[in-house]
Amino acid sequence: MGKLFNKIDKDAFVVPALITVIVLTIGVVAPEAFGKVIDVAFNWLSSNLGWFYDVGLFVLLIFCIWAAFSKVGKIRLGGSEAKPNMTMLSWIAVTFTSGMALGVVFYGVGEGLMNFMDPPGFTGMEAGSAQAAEAALSYVFFHWGFHPYAIYTAAGLGFAFVYWNCKRPFSLSSGLYPLLGEKGEKGLPGKIINWLCLYIMVATLGTNVGLATLQISAGLKYAYGNTLPDSILAPIIILVIAITGITCACSGVHKAIKYVSSANMVVFIILVGWSFVFGGTQFTINNMISSVGEYLKILIPESFYLEPAVQSGWISGWTLFYWAWWLTVAPLTGLFLMKLAKGRTIREFIMVNMFIPIGFIVIWFGTFGSSAIFQQMNGAPIWEAIQEFGFPVSLFAYLKNLPLAEILTIFGFLAIFMSFLTQNESMIYTMAGMTAADKGETEIGEQKSPFYLKIFWGVAIALMGYILLLSGGLEVVQRSVVMLGIPVLIILLINAASFVKATTHRLEYDLTLTEKQKEKLRQLQEEEEI
Repeated sequence: MGKLFNKIDKDAFVVPALITVIVLTIGVVAPEAFGKVIDVAFNWLSSNLGWFYDVGLFVLLIFCIWAAFSKVGKIRLGGSEAKPNMTMLSWIAVTFTSGMALGVVFYGVGEGLMNFMDPPGFTGMEAGSAQAAEAALSYVFFHWGFHPYAIYTAAGLGFAFVYWNCKRPFSLSSGLYPLLGEKGEKGLPGKIINWLCLYIMVATLGTNVGLATLQISAGLKYAYGNTLPDSILAPIIILVIAITGITCACSGVHKAIKYVSSANMVVFIILVGWSFVFGGTQFTINNMISSVGEYLKILIPESFYLEPAVQSGWISGWTLFYWAWWLTVAPLTGLFLMKLAKGRTIREFIMVNMFIPIGFIVIWFGTFGSSAIFQQMNGAPIWEAIQEFGFPVSLFAYLKNLPLAEILTIFGFLAIFMSFLTQNESMIYTMAGMTAADKGETEIGEQKSPFYLKIFWGVAIALMGYILLLSGGLEVVQRSVVMLGIPVLIILLINAASFVKATTHRLEYDLTLTEKQKEKLRQLQEEEEI
């Protein structure tokens, strides 16, 4: 037993593990009270601190644009001689599917259709009107476009340079090093950040377990008439998800994630391609392009809009939920994305993690959202199915109206399962690496973290998802993340400031520089001063 504990970083593991166990115990013993606490916290935060989300996220967006297009963008992660560990296509597939692939499957059809049939209250648009149809996707793109990918990219940048170039440990607290030094990084401030982010990650991935379970369960009932009660079906789904995710995480990142991600992208392409061809092609093209223009028009105004007088609840229920969701996943997602970026320039990192995925988002939501709106306008009862069976059924209610619906439904289930598996696997892998005593790597670049750490975090995530479902279903699952986003946003802003300091003072922090490179930097700095 002693040998087992010797492989665990007790400073990193014990506190978040205890917090997780305590919260899980409370959730099991008193699920209704647990749900009420989440509701109270959600209402207070959305009413009093919504402005901080908007301002903070816009700062992160500007930060990423600066890093990409300034001279900092030319810096190579790992040093000038560092080589990438995977091809560009594999890198793109893994980074996208590890971030939010589950979300795009869950909301791809339903959000655009809901904005059409139940428009945001502050717009004053009539439900089901032509005006609502043309405006629906602009708000979807706002939620899934520049802001979320700026969050993930900023989180990754906050760790990438200090890890690969400053040679700091694989830890969430490493981002503090340029600002607070080694005492801040390894002392109490750094420990608090590690503890907080690890627990938040368990809670957020539990949210994702809840979303995946709700969508699979609703799909089985809608598509195949499943009669198993949720009290039996939900635990079965969660158990399968947990076992598969833990097994894949124990196999190592290069053995599992790359192949699952690639297969997931193939399923995505099949679904979106079929929908584009058979779901109203001309309307989809026109509406998609028009919606991009509308999105760019509202990008800055909506970035700061908080319904001060209208107070329809739409901003807190949708926009703030999304901002908090992305934020709570961001620290560990950033660590994972950073590990994939060796040998890439900072500009390449930003392009792959921020700009390229937005193109996919436009195609995915533009196709499914436009096609669903087109079908609803022409008599397909998709909205009626959502009202009867709930929001999680939206994908399957839409696919039912396309040719070869039975086969597409199977692909829909595969997309949900693989999307969650990819993210869950990567996060379990990262959390185990953070809490392992040996944070090094094997010769092929895999972490040395013991398998029982992966099992612990995988089980904790699965149980958190089940408890959230017991506490109130979809609404509680969604609201649970909003109460956790504020501290993470503060951490990301600190990390962004650290990145700016480290990259603009490379002579002091970049340990990969050769003597020749140092001399060249000194000359450039002298010329700039003159």
